[in-house]
Amino acid sequence: MNEILNQRIQSVQAGKDITHAQIVAKHNLRKELETEIEKFLANGGEIKQAVNQQFQVKHGTSDQYTKRGCRCDVCMNWALTKGKIKTKTLRKTA
Repeated sequence: MNEILNQRIQSVQAGKDITHAQIVAKHNLRKELETEIEKFLANGGEIKQAVNQQFQVKHGTSDQYTKRGCRCDVCMNWALTKGKIKTKTLRKTA
């Protein structure tokens, strides 16, 4: 009970309007999540770290030139060969 009171005091001091019922609900949800994780791991489950893979750009394709607006030499050469453009010289804007 003292822990919940301390959480309530901290939340009020931080300027958040959190009720006692919301704190208890979060606490119960955390306990439920921890028990579900324990059951999952006990049944042979495995938790893996997600791998963040960067998008690999494919220059010289329709998607890169038209959808992403790439104007590198490779994409410009592709556009020339496919007839999308007539020259590599860009128009000057005033």
